[in-house]
Amino acid sequence: MSRDTMNTHSMKSIQQGQAMTEYLVGMLVVMMMVGVSFSGEVSVIDLFLNSVKTAFDNLSSFLSLPL
Repeated sequence: MSRDTMNTHSMKSIQQGQAMTEYLVGMLVVMMMVGVSFSGEVSVIDLFLNSVKTAFDNLSSFLSLPL
């Protein structure tokens, strides 16, 4: 192997490691934005769970109606 080939190989592994770190930091920021409420607001997860509960309650009451 020539020196240029070894240098290119080591640069690729460094870049792959950096991409993984950037991905993890980005995912951490997104998860915090979704899961954590700011200044007393309802978090997105709580809003989603409340809407699923309401939809399930509506479906349950509709299915319990007599034919």
